[in-house]
Amino acid sequence: MRMNTSLKSFSEYLQNIPDESKPKLLELMAIIKEVVPQAEEGISYGIPTYKYLGGLVAVGATKLHVAFYVMSNVVLSHFESRLHGMDYTTGTIRFKFDAVLPKSLIQEIVKIRIEDNEYIDSQRKAKKK
Repeated sequence: MRMNTSLKSFSEYLQNIPDESKPKLLELMAIIKEVVPQAEEGISYGIPTYKYLGGLVAVGATKLHVAFYVMSNVVLSHFESRLHGMDYTTGTIRFKFDAVLPKSLIQEIVKIRIEDNEYIDSQRKAKKK
């Protein structure tokens, strides 16, 4: 799927992705929302993005997989042993439609990203004093 920067909401995004990717993407989105229900939902760079004190994580879908964008180049390095056998890069994990989502891993990653954003936010506030 090409980046569509005219999309304004998660529902618009879901209307524009392949049908075969929707169930897995919705499952991924539910896991994220379970961890951070207070996150704001928005579209950034054409994909659904969760914001909590800044960009937190994002998700996306193609004809072949769904993607979980961690929005950090270092977080996934802490989970390398648990990512063995998965399709991932420094900031993205891709899941095939027939894959079982590693719920606890996704939850832990989101929690670390929350901690990262809270720390960055506290540092910003400390500088303003």
